[in-house]
Amino acid sequence: MGLLRLFVHDGKRLEGLDPTRVHMIGFEELPWFSSVIVSEGQIVVQRAEDDSGAVCIPWNVAGRGEMLLSTATLMERDEPYFLEVELARGLTNRLRNQLEAWRQLGLTVPESLEKEVLGATQEFARAASRQDDPPAAAKHAEQSIVQAVVAGEHLATTYAEQALAMRTKNSPLHSLLGVDLSGTLPPEDLRESVVDTFNLVSLPMSWRDVEASEGKRNWDNTDGELQWAKRNNLKVVGGPLLEFDERRVPDWTYLWEGDYDTLSTFMLDHVRHAVKRYRGKVQLWHVASRMNRPRVLSLNDEDRLQIVASAIHTIRGLDQRTPIVVSFDQPWAEYMSTQQIDLAPMHFADALVRADLGLSGLGLELNIGSQPLATAPRTPLAFSRLVDQWGLFELPLFLMLTVDTHTTKNREANGNNHGANSQAEWVRQYVPPLLAKNCVQVIVWNQLSDTGAEFPGAGLFDDVNRPKPMLSALAELRKQYLA
Repeated sequence: MGLLRLFVHDGKRLEGLDPTRVHMIGFEELPWFSSVIVSEGQIVVQRAEDDSGAVCIPWNVAGRGEMLLSTATLMERDEPYFLEVELARGLTNRLRNQLEAWRQLGLTVPESLEKEVLGATQEFARAASRQDDPPAAAKHAEQSIVQAVVAGEHLATTYAEQALAMRTKNSPLHSLLGVDLSGTLPPEDLRESVVDTFNLVSLPMSWRDVEASEGKRNWDNTDGELQWAKRNNLKVVGGPLLEFDERRVPDWTYLWEGDYDTLSTFMLDHVRHAVKRYRGKVQLWHVASRMNRPRVLSLNDEDRLQIVASAIHTIRGLDQRTPIVVSFDQPWAEYMSTQQIDLAPMHFADALVRADLGLSGLGLELNIGSQPLATAPRTPLAFSRLVDQWGLFELPLFLMLTVDTHTTKNREANGNNHGANSQAEWVRQYVPPLLAKNCVQVIVWNQLSDTGAEFPGAGLFDDVNRPKPMLSALAELRKQYLA
């Protein structure tokens, strides 16, 4: 049984901390199932493994708001670790490693950035060498954390600028920038702004919406959206056809909850009808989303894998040419720290890729926020590492993004100039490093509007259909980099 203890000099940071958002990750950066106790200025992590690992914790970074930060790798020991110091150690270590990795690939590092990295490292050294004086160590550690986060943002921006300049030297990127219409077209007077910003739309074709009553299918919304997209020369993603989310399956299917044979028949029937109706009219099939979500209709991991594999086979039998992707929610798998689950998102992906089913790409759904089903805010370098890790599958990546208002309000409240931490600034800071990756071929904003939205405030239009500044930020990126 592994036991790790960390003490925090600033005990106020632990007030209101949800222990379920604290977890440990191993070499694969996947969370271990664990229990966390927060008491008397200490965090105690108890887990089955006794291997060394890093502790991840939501941390309020001055000027940036809450981010999920992680320590360096810690081995089990009796003496508690100094959390502020270990977070500074983890951040500066990853920052320096990423800088050198990109430098080896040809990145030209500005002198100003070198000084920022050196400053963060020096502050960490002061913190690590003064742990016998907790107030001083905590002060230097906090300064190191802030400086490392800022330097990491500047490093990601530098990488994006140079990589995109190289990739667009002779011609614009042929990557696709899209939006999920969520079953609803924007109001007539706002549609031009969508067409000016995006070259692709995603039409959900949700099983719940199409077949609200068993055997009775209504494709009117999808037909209308498809016709509008074609009139405006927008490429179309068909799907997700299957969404493994308890809110996105028809209510009547719960009569067969846990009955794999019947449920798989219903699901594949929906896939078959959708493909027959729209083959030749879409440029990409998004066959399934959130397949790593546990306990939907009481289907286990093996059940969901088999259904998705059968759905891919069904599509290939009807449409041999159109590419197919499968997507995964919360790809860092934070939920595994509180649920005993065997397969992480990468394990599902690995099984499907190895099966050689004709899968054309992999999707990552990244809805940034603090809600239980959202992905916790992280630094731009953390997103870069995630994409690099998934890029090892050597398949194109399809990214679905949102960031909610709680996240950006939190950042704005802690910021100090010109609304630099707004949603639009988040887009300008986080999206270019993702576009710069060769493996990223599609980026879709995952929520059109805040009306009836799954993620509050994450839409491109608010609940009275006013466009938000992040729509303009995305339009700027398309104009600058995309064909």
